[in-house]
Amino acid sequence: MDDFNFEEFKRETAEIEEAKIELRLTKIEEDAVKDILRYFDRIHDNLSNYNNLLIGAFFALAQFQKNISRWTILIPIMNLWFLIYINYRLMEKSRFEASIKNQPFDQINKHGKKTSMTNLLSLLSIISTVVVSIAFLYYLAIY
Repeated sequence: MDDFNFEEFKRETAEIEEAKIELRLTKIEEDAVKDILRYFDRIHDNLSNYNNLLIGAFFALAQFQKNISRWTILIPIMNLWFLIYINYRLMEKSRFEASIKNQPFDQINKHGKKTSMTNLLSLLSIISTVVVSIAFLYYLAIY
């Protein structure tokens, strides 16, 4: 009993607790990254669904209002193409990350730059969908 060093025991216990906390924080970080991707997917799904509604709304507006050109339907269709392009980039990002251990280091750096650009494009897709909505409301109010 004389060999027991309380200070050493206390230090070792603190190190074990720190390691457990570090593992929990790492797990939280990993889950947060997965959540971010899941929310990106949900946002893009909602934007695509809403844009499909806008396509129908523009089509109906052009049918019922004779002074609105049927070419206005291209406004939400172009936005849909933009959303599809962003989804394609996200798919390519996931495809690259699925084999990231086999990728050369310079490709990993390029991938990081492309990822940040995709995030910017996602923000632009939200803005473009808002602009399409404003255009629809404008046509609805004017005619």
